Amino acid sequence: MDDVELRDIEVTNAAPRSLDKISSDMPLLPNTSSSLPGEEDVETGIGTLHVATLGDRKRPAIVTFHDIGLNHVSQFQGFANFIDMKPILKRFCVYHVNAPGQEEGANTLPHSFEYPTIDQIAEGLLPVLQHFGIKTFIGLGVGAGANILARFALHNPTKVDALFLVNCVSSAAGWSEWFYQKVSSFYLRGNKVTKFSEDYLLWHHFGKKTMELNHDLVHVYKESMMKSINPYNLACFIESYIKRTALEIRREMDPEKKKTAPQFKCPIMLVSGSNSPHINETVEMNGRLDPVNSTWMKISDCGGMVLEEQPAKVCEAFQLFVQGLGYLPGLSVTELYKHRSRGASQMSVGPRDAAVGHPTC
Repeated sequence: MDDVELRDIEVTNAAPRSLDKISSDMPLLPNTSSSLPGEEDVETGIGTLHVATLGDRKRPAIVTFHDIGLNHVSQFQGFANFIDMKPILKRFCVYHVNAPGQEEGANTLPHSFEYPTIDQIAEGLLPVLQHFGIKTFIGLGVGAGANILARFALHNPTKVDALFLVNCVSSAAGWSEWFYQKVSSFYLRGNKVTKFSEDYLLWHHFGKKTMELNHDLVHVYKESMMKSINPYNLACFIESYIKRTALEIRREMDPEKKKTAPQFKCPIMLVSGSNSPHINETVEMNGRLDPVNSTWMKISDCGGMVLEEQPAKVCEAFQLFVQGLGYLPGLSVTELYKHRSRGASQMSVGPRDAAVGHPTC
């Protein structure tokens, strides 16, 4: 066997997993004159919505919305930093929308503040679009955020090009969900995260199997929830979510009835992990969608946090989805491979698992 010589390899200790916000001098995407990350508070009829933007605003828009117990940093930062996702996001401008009072460092909402309903939060996206001059966008949402984007698309079909939804639920809250969420929000209103609330939120995000097998990832999210979420504000968001109504959609196969049946007008992709606690709800929603413009995808060996547990599979699905819409015409598999190879040459090697731009799950 021939000897192999390694050159220009820098060996450093890999940093431990963290969901701390990346500083402005280390943005998720390379800086250009018009792609510096920024954060703004947008005043709407339902209160202030905190929006983080990333990318050239002249490019097509992606609007994201997070799940309960998380914010734009803890929900999307790791996925956006994944090596295969970077060349995709460079071709868009991403607008991360946070629900009222859910952003990092948020002050406790006044007790006199009437927290908006899920439908009102969805309509609150209109002033955000107007503020940034967004005509249409691709929606990327998880859990409660997916439900919010879905409601917006139903009421404003001309504003949404497509929806990529993870763990989206189309039905109203059942008795079991209502009970656990109600008890959790009761404790959170005491302005502290109790063991009950913590365990339920972790189950909501990961599912039982991931909690048993992926202690490292679960621990990181547990730490993030304890230090970055305002308990009282989260209680308000949870109570709003469990009071949601069912999405007004119906699959209709009869050509005449189909014309008037309430349904999404844009392409929609539903994604869920094989071990997700919400997989049955996504199957139910898929059964109510028009099969002509909808796709359901189950990711194997994965719980509820598909963006963190299987980022490569989700990235590939997202790439193919948006390419089917006519985006990313110049992005090929070869270019992705070259980008991944450049990232691999800069990979840190240490005693912990090191991933190319993303934790190994």
